[in-house]
Amino acid sequence: MNKQEIINMLDEFPYSRAEYWIITGSAMVIYGIREQTHDIDMGCTSKMADQLEADGYTFSLTESGNRKFEIGEYIEVFENWIKDKTDMVDNVPVISIKGLIMMKQELGRDKDKKDIALIKEYMSTKFELVENVLKPEDFVRLRVATGFADIPIEHAKKALRNGLINVSTLKDGEIVGMGRLVGDGAMYWYLQEIVVLPEYQGMGIGTMIVDHLVDYAMKNSSTGRFTTIGGVSAKGKEGFYQKLGFEVIPNGIRKMIEI
Repeated sequence: MNKQEIINMLDEFPYSRAEYWIITGSAMVIYGIREQTHDIDMGCTSKMADQLEADGYTFSLTESGNRKFEIGEYIEVFENWIKDKTDMVDNVPVISIKGLIMMKQELGRDKDKKDIALIKEYMSTKFELVENVLKPEDFVRLRVATGFADIPIEHAKKALRNGLINVSTLKDGEIVGMGRLVGDGAMYWYLQEIVVLPEYQGMGIGTMIVDHLVDYAMKNSSTGRFTTIGGVSAKGKEGFYQKLGFEVIPNGIRKMIEI
């Protein structure tokens, strides 16, 4: 079924939209990431699960001990299965994009891994990556919002002026992510402030930023056959860089690139 068919079925669904949300493959259809789905998967509150049980729907228990209902031929409802938060899309409550990725990661099947790639490809069309438009005020704002130390605006101005390149990720004109490359522009390259606002993390934005900066270093390196890109990872974020081919070393991260 397509998006309109899902919406039509939900219009006939006799339960409050305040008590359920659309998840997994059907959420991908609502967002427009995929054209079709075979069924409608929902998460629901315990209140709605109690009502479903009272209405005579049979259920099985998931590994977490929550109830799973099958309603007719096309609807499956999972009690309290939610990640992150929900958003309203065309008046339909849908798991957030970040939550959708988290659900797919939890399931971990080959088809879920392919779905994650589709989701991230879709998200890349929703964000604009722009070079050297980062303003000191936004630089400070994103640093503070993600737990970095506050700095004076004058320091931010000088830092941006003396860097090699900065990139900003824009959503509807607002900067939601950033990254900088510093160094000598020939032999030594260092990633700095790879930052994405918390509500947009997990959507592949950080990967877009790092890939762009790595590509810049490769195109502009003067070191010969190889160049090395370094940086410092925030505590707990080492895995993000490892997935992008960086080596975790005692004083930071490092990636050797053949050019």
